[in-house]
Amino acid sequence: MRKLKTKILAVLLMLSLCFTLCSCQAVNSMIDTVSSLVNPKGIVEDVSLGYEEIDFGEFSYSQYYSPIFSRECYSSLENDKMRELYDMLYYNCYLVYPKSFSNNEYKCKQVILEEATLSEAQIRLVIKALADDNPHVFWISTTFGFLVDSVENYTAVQLYSRMEPNILRESIKALKVEADMFFSSLVEGLSQYELELLAHDFVLFKCEYDQSLTDAQLVPKGKESAFDPYGALVEGKAVCEGYSRAFQMLCNGVGIECVNIVGESEGELHMWNAAKIDGDYCFVDTTWDDKDDEAFMYDYFNISEKQLRADHDFSPLAVELSDEEICGDGEVNALTTNFFVPKCMSTEHNYYVKESVHLNSYDSEEIVESLKKAALNKEKFFHFYINPNEFTFEYAVDQLFFSYPQHFFKYIDDVNYLLPDYSIDSNNLSLYQKKQISVVTVMLKYV
Repeated sequence: MRKLKTKILAVLLMLSLCFTLCSCQAVNSMIDTVSSLVNPKGIVEDVSLGYEEIDFGEFSYSQYYSPIFSRECYSSLENDKMRELYDMLYYNCYLVYPKSFSNNEYKCKQVILEEATLSEAQIRLVIKALADDNPHVFWISTTFGFLVDSVENYTAVQLYSRMEPNILRESIKALKVEADMFFSSLVEGLSQYELELLAHDFVLFKCEYDQSLTDAQLVPKGKESAFDPYGALVEGKAVCEGYSRAFQMLCNGVGIECVNIVGESEGELHMWNAAKIDGDYCFVDTTWDDKDDEAFMYDYFNISEKQLRADHDFSPLAVELSDEEICGDGEVNALTTNFFVPKCMSTEHNYYVKESVHLNSYDSEEIVESLKKAALNKEKFFHFYINPNEFTFEYAVDQLFFSYPQHFFKYIDDVNYLLPDYSIDSNNLSLYQKKQISVVTVMLKYV
């Protein structure tokens, strides 16, 4: 083994990976000026305390549903040496040095990739792939170091943990408690759609958006967990990356393939998911579903690419970017790229397509029965899915609510006749028109 394996890489070259983002302004900072150093003089690392092994173990999972372990990003890496580095980094990120290096960060065991000199861009993509495939590995810092020796033909990479080993063990334990609460609640015989819906609702129940990061340009110290499943499920506060990684972790745990997608929404960095349900990929944005108004709780659950593109834009694929664009300058970097963006064309698994009444005809006993059921349960919302093959959205809304014969008010009259001792208040309705997903949501009140 080379003596160079004991060198401190970070003092030679320390970079910020910047793999945190949210649908606000906050992103972790990058060091302004970096360059790839070849054969710099190293400093012998103090390993007198030794690395401590972190035993994550496994979640309890469910006795009824087998987990999958995503390798989509791993498979998308361009060569075997990058995949070899990925595997080595994954193993070594569980070996953490108990003494703080600087800024309360703790070294993971260094990795030496033999017979290969990778570029900075390739290293960044490997680390991003590792993070995107493994949401449960939440402790990795955005700082990393690397050393490339073109003469000896090796690449050395240093990752850092945000937590010292004992705190990390307690944090892992707390995350497992929350995730296992979800897995243990599952009953036998659920479809993939039902499992996905439960994972979606669990994340929204556990988490609220961390508004303190809305206008932040840099991530404040102590707020890093807002970007990972620990923040979302244990601390109960996160931004879009925390929501997405928590949802991905739960979906993978019940056998649903789920990947993170990065891009922009309303001009700001954002992350959401693509989940594979019965062979079809669908887009899910748990962050945008977590609104104060429950009327919008499922507007981004299993929507198509066409529906999503109304207010989301995708970052380019890694293969489309140059090394300079991947390494970036703090605005364009490896974070703002995707390894894999699936085609999501179907609306078969959309929440409203599955759960709400379809308007296929104005004279529909099905609508009256569905509204009656909602009223008997005193449900707050009633959703229409307006079949785009039968009606134009604007015309159907007009005929239902505004122009004669105002069909929806006839439905209310028919239902009120059947109710026991109360009725739907037809004079006090609120209407939400959701054209991009062909849905109308009515807020019901009772008298």
